[in-house]
Amino acid sequence: MKVADVVPAFIVACPSISPAWQQYLEFWHGEPERGHFNDAGVVAHHLVDSFERGDLSEFPTAFALLERCLGDGDQQAKELAVIGIIEDIQNIASHRPFGPSVFYEWLGPQSRSAWDDLCDSWRRIAEAKAAGLLDSLPDQPSAPPVDSSEIEDPTLRRMIESLYRGESRG
Repeated sequence: MKVADVVPAFIVACPSISPAWQQYLEFWHGEPERGHFNDAGVVAHHLVDSFERGDLSEFPTAFALLERCLGDGDQQAKELAVIGIIEDIQNIASHRPFGPSVFYEWLGPQSRSAWDDLCDSWRRIAEAKAAGLLDSLPDQPSAPPVDSSEIEDPTLRRMIESLYRGESRG
């Protein structure tokens, strides 16, 4: 599987993503070079939003596909699966009351390993930051904490949720 195959495969595996995908394409005004990671963010949001609605009907197929991306994908497809989908799910769900851990049961062995590695990396970053090892550079203020619930624009809120972790929730 090539990187360009990943998101189209999820669109097929998750037919209910269609409205969100169409809205996303409209936002980009038909731009064909949106970026694979931007496209993957739509998939991650769809899965988190589906959980929030209580609709898990596409989860078996979607998470089996995620596992296939990690097993059969080339290096770029694997990176997209890990950073573009798994990490985005973690980040987005960290802004929701249920947190990211609810997705763990749906993961296969390779995606669980990637999930755990990401959690370990974020834990090490938090520890380094708490120890003062990641202070901002002189003359460069650190970014203030972001509370996505205070962002009214839904498109901007979705971007922020993908980029930043919320409070630790599982």
